[in-house]
Amino acid sequence: MSVSALVVRGFCLSLLLMPAAVVHAQDCIGVVTSGGGASFWQQVSSGAQAAGEAENVAVYVRGPIREGDVDGQLQIIEKILQRACQALVIAPAGAAISARAAELKLRGVSTLYIDRDAGDSSAVVAVLSTDNFNAGVMAGEQMVKLLGGHGAVALLRHQQGIASSAERERGFVQSATAGGLQIIFDQYLSDDNQRVLSNFAAAVPHLNGVFTPNQSTSLLTLGALRRLKAAGRVTHIGFDGDSVLIEAVRSGELAGVVLQQPYQMGYQGVQQAARLLRGEAGGPRQIRLAALYVNKANLDQPAVRQLLPKQ
Repeated sequence: MSVSALVVRGFCLSLLLMPAAVVHAQDCIGVVTSGGGASFWQQVSSGAQAAGEAENVAVYVRGPIREGDVDGQLQIIEKILQRACQALVIAPAGAAISARAAELKLRGVSTLYIDRDAGDSSAVVAVLSTDNFNAGVMAGEQMVKLLGGHGAVALLRHQQGIASSAERERGFVQSATAGGLQIIFDQYLSDDNQRVLSNFAAAVPHLNGVFTPNQSTSLLTLGALRRLKAAGRVTHIGFDGDSVLIEAVRSGELAGVVLQQPYQMGYQGVQQAARLLRGEAGGPRQIRLAALYVNKANLDQPAVRQLLPKQ
């Protein structure tokens, strides 16, 4: 056999012996949402998949059945890692995700956060989220405007330990109280939905307004107000663009909702992860996406319609 033939044979053999994971690792990004069925996460998924096609990388999107299930997220992360993905885009449900991200960094796996931060995120390359505090401030300012600077309001919080909704709640409390409103009912819906909604029902006759900081709290509260024949009478400002909530805005049952940009969140998250896989320099560590207040007056404007879930 000639020297050249030996060289070719050796080169081919070296290709065969190369670990398959190295090839797949360069083309695989895992996206872990905080829930599965909500339209918000469906829009995140759509944006992530579109970015995967644009960047020519495989994207695997998964989320736990129960919103905010940290253990479920950890299990999904392990399943995605079995595909040898070297970049993860996660909406962390708790501090345990940051601990796992630190471990993965030592293995060469890059992690980006979307929607919210969690715990010690020093091992995370970037955090891409809504400007949640200012979104809450916006909701508070709108409530002050609608109630004329005086009145009693309720805050039905989402879940303890979720940084995104906590910042919205903090922003709302600050701007609503600064504007002259009194918060007379303040409870977490996630503690015990039925008990909290029963307490809320007793408070409704004394309320002028209510703020709900995410999709699930907005839907549950809207349902409660409908059962009490108080939807549209109590000024309700919600969060996120679920089709039911948008129709409630159109009918006047909801005064308005604060819309995020979930499609862009998913798209830009995967876009940044793809750059990391190519060895390109990352962008800024903190990326804030602006929120938009939507009411019946601006519901059909093009800038608003592009943020709504596709029917």
